[in-house]
Amino acid sequence: MGHVDAGKSTMGGNILYLTGAVDKRTVEKYEREAKDAGRQGWYLSWIMDTNKEERNDGKTIEVGKSYFETDKRRYTILDAPGHKLYISEMIGGASQADVGILVISARKGEYEAGFERGGQSREHAMLAKTQGVNKLVVVINKMDDPTVAWSKERYDECTGKLTQYLKAIGFQKNDFIFMPVSGYTGAGLKDRVNKKECPWYDGPSMLEYLDNMPLADRKINDPFMLPISGKMKDLGTVVEGKIASGHIKKGHH
Repeated sequence: MGHVDAGKSTMGGNILYLTGAVDKRTVEKYEREAKDAGRQGWYLSWIMDTNKEERNDGKTIEVGKSYFETDKRRYTILDAPGHKLYISEMIGGASQADVGILVISARKGEYEAGFERGGQSREHAMLAKTQGVNKLVVVINKMDDPTVAWSKERYDECTGKLTQYLKAIGFQKNDFIFMPVSGYTGAGLKDRVNKKECPWYDGPSMLEYLDNMPLADRKINDPFMLPISGKMKDLGTVVEGKIASGHIKKGHH
């Protein structure tokens, strides 16, 4: 989650590529198509944003769902839209998540836009908190951008303001962690960031951190409980929610 254009879909697409969930041929095909459409820099986001409107406008509309695996765990990515018109979709995505990845752009002007009035960085963090997402990994993205060039000063500026804000909305000190990444080049996503580029950061990469993160007890064998967050009529009644305990299969009564 995060402000519009922070690089959420590009990062999601790159993770799928780096973990082998999407093969090289497919990525090359998107790269060619994006180039032909005059959208070179967007090809990784096309892995996540599959409908035509999303590709033309370069913005996510519905919550993109994808799966990938590491050696240790199996993950579902819920790629939330950053645009404030689609905030209800973002809430639907956040309500299903165990861990929030808040994507912040370090690029000059973009970080500030995410934090001004109406900026979605603040709003998404608060919505995640109210939806019960109590763990946040805050990735400071676009560190490779020429306006940033892996600058520690810029990174500290971004994380300083965010720390104050996250604490103010109720996150404890050990509920969130910051890390510098580049969703476009892949630095800091699967492998740790290059020491030459970024000598000041020696923490884990994003997937390394997620792989080692303790997870809440799933209570799979407890009675089935599903708090209902929404319902609609469509060929019968459809309810949605996040399973709090127990498990369910097709045909269960």
